Parts: sequence; C-alpha cells; structure tokens
Amino acid sequence: MQLTQKERMYLTDAKHHEELCIAKYNHYTEAVSDPELKQIFQRAGQQETNHLHTVEQILQGRIPDTTSQSTQMQAPHVPGGGPTRTVQSSSMTGRLSGAVGTGQSALGMVASHTQYTGQGGLSEEQICNDLLTTEKAVSDMYDSAVFESSNQQLRQTLNHIQKEEQDHAFAIFQFRRTKSLLR
Repeated sequence: MQLTQKERMYLTDAKHHEELCIAKYNHYTEAVSDPELKQIFQRAGQQETNHLHTVEQILQGRIPDTTSQSTQMQAPHVPGGGPTRTVQSSSMTGRLSGAVGTGQSALGMVASHTQYTGQGGLSEEQICNDLLTTEKAVSDMYDSAVFESSNQQLRQTLNHIQKEEQDHAFAIFQFRRTKSLLR
C-alpha cells in the first residue's frame, strides 16, 4: 500500500503517541496500589502495544486485520468506594509540614514534587487524570488521521484503534466514578 505524505505524517505521530502510552501505562501500573486499576492499566498497555505494532506494519506498507484484535476494555465493578490513594513517598508529608512552618507555599511544594519525573508521586486520581488527558489527545489525533486518509481500509483500521483508545478512557472514567475520585 502506498501512503500519502499526510498519512505517513499522521502514522509517524501515532507511533510516537503509542510509545508514550505504553511507557505511561507500564510506569503507572507499577505506581498504583489498587489491583483493579493495575488490571485496567495492564490491559490498556497491552492494547497500546498492539496499536504500535499495527502502526509500524502500516508504515511498512501492510494493513493488518484488526478485527480479531478487538477486546473490550471494562472497568471491574468495585462495590462501595474508597478514599483517594496516593503513590507518593511518606516523606512528602514531612516536606509539606516543613514548607508550611517556613512560610513556603505548600501548594508549590506539591506541584514541584508531583510532576511526572519519578520523584515524589502522583495520587491515583492524578494518574487517572493524566491518562484520560493522554487518551483524549491520542483519540483526537486518530480522529484527524481518519478524516485525512484516502484509503478506506486504512480509515477503518485507524478508526478501530481510535475506538479502543476511547475504551481505555472509558474504563478509567468508570474506575474513577466507582472509587468516587470524580470531583
């Protein structure tokens, strides 16, 4: 299959987005403590790996059959709710107390230690928000790619990937709702 310049551009972007999604899901799977959330992230990470392989095959001129790859992402039902868990180190509390005592902004301390740097940590709510934001951006990119593609089979494949990206976001959203992480 011959790709247009625009299709190649979108697919190259998609490759980079999928690599980032894989890295985030792998990292966050290790960072969270909730077993259901770990399971959601593991399944989504596996699908992101499939997406990456699909995009790489398309860039090589082959459109794989994605109909057999479809698996529905669903958040496991968790009865009741629970408090927001954090995945940060306990020394963060001490730093925040010290910040308040020295006149430093506690909010500034939180912001400086909760960025995606591997230091400090993010709450499970923040992790979910980060992944939802990522999935929205990736889904939006696939939406544009579908509209800009001239090959019907390519459009269907990209649309299939986009649907799975939306399923990832929905599973995370459902988890947040079940755990009362929505504000």
